[in-house]
Amino acid sequence: MSKYFLYVLVSAFVILAVIIGTAADSKTGPKLGYIDPNKVLQNYDKWITFQKQMQAEVEKYQAELDKIKDQTQKQQKYLEYQQTINNKIAQTQQQIEAEILGKVKEYAEVMGYDFIFNSTTMAYGSSSYNITDAFIKYLKTAKK
Repeated sequence: MSKYFLYVLVSAFVILAVIIGTAADSKTGPKLGYIDPNKVLQNYDKWITFQKQMQAEVEKYQAELDKIKDQTQKQQKYLEYQQTINNKIAQTQQQIEAEILGKVKEYAEVMGYDFIFNSTTMAYGSSSYNITDAFIKYLKTAKK
């Protein structure tokens, strides 16, 4: 009988240790955060500069279009300009987003984050985990 009691007592201590250990791990679990990539992009200096450059280019193309009298030729040029602009935007946006992603990794390592999520692909995230503004501040002050 005492062997059975000892076995139950040891088992109870093991279970208690596992429960306490699990509870302690949940309090010191992974450091999580998420960012709004659209807000980050709209506040990123390289994107802002690129948008200004594209606005100037659009104005140049518009001035060229205004000089064309033939409507068919004007429409053809308009489509050509539109495709050129869309290609530049897509290519530059892809490059800038890749650069930002690298900065997210750098930020996570510096700040000790285990996971940083993209808010546009999450179903829900508590605002207490939103680190968008802190990340934007980091981008503005980090070495280029």
